[in-house]
Amino acid sequence: MVCQRNFRLKSVNLSRSSFIQKRLMTNTILVPTDFSDCARFAEQAAVEIALRKKSSLTFIHGMSVGFRWDLLPAKRQKQYPEVLASLKQAEQMLDNRITEAAQEGVEAKKSIVFIEGQKSMGNNLLENGYEMIVMGAVGDNDPSKFVIGANTARVLRTSTTPILSFKKAAPHPLAFKTIVYASGLEPDTHEAFERFLSFAKTMGVEDLHLVEVTTLHNFKPSSEVRERMEGFIAQHDFKNIWLHNYNHYTIEAGIIEFATRIKADLLAIANHGRTDISSLFIQSVPENLVKFSHFPVFSIRV
Repeated sequence: MVCQRNFRLKSVNLSRSSFIQKRLMTNTILVPTDFSDCARFAEQAAVEIALRKKSSLTFIHGMSVGFRWDLLPAKRQKQYPEVLASLKQAEQMLDNRITEAAQEGVEAKKSIVFIEGQKSMGNNLLENGYEMIVMGAVGDNDPSKFVIGANTARVLRTSTTPILSFKKAAPHPLAFKTIVYASGLEPDTHEAFERFLSFAKTMGVEDLHLVEVTTLHNFKPSSEVRERMEGFIAQHDFKNIWLHNYNHYTIEAGIIEFATRIKADLLAIANHGRTDISSLFIQSVPENLVKFSHFPVFSIRV
């Protein structure tokens, strides 16, 4: 039987957090695109987020031609007219997105990366310092392109940059009024939670629902869960936090069912990430939330 216990702090007089955000290398939001419908949803949302955060955008597209195109002399490149045509088309589509962003008052630039495989594109996303990454959760099936869906799991698993992924079109204007934040309340997640709160305040979030899902494998008495949750949020400042202990068979199912019941606009989660060989065989909770839910998912690395 699935049940729920709610604890609400109406007006929490919380102490200011002592956690200081790390200085970002750039005030730029990265938007990977394969020009699919799902990528388009992320592009449109990224423009609105950039406007609110006073950030710039970089639209990035990856192309695979079977060899290192960028190392070919211009004379040799002319021997591949089909590649030149595809490159020209991609440039034009990126230019269109830059124009659309500019019309909304957002500065944007473009980048085309010639990749040897999906892994190299994923590395490109991870090796540069961005404020956040906004991307689609599913994408085009063209093997010659950087495919959004094939890379989302890898980027979620290994990126230290916050990632916001979309499966469907977000409302316009973009609104995240109600957010579900799922966390195991580990001590090392405080900084990630503080960074998330900064995003939530910028986006005008009204209600933040902090949920811990209890399963057969991580059972704790509700009194213990409440004590841990209140102790966790006491170190942070947000005006309206609802606390929930939700029971379910799996963590992912509990998060999704709870978010559906309260009609959440966004799921957020602290992600410990994995870079070892186990990551090839075991999916993380953020990956499963992206895979099995229809909600936008905000994942922030611990």
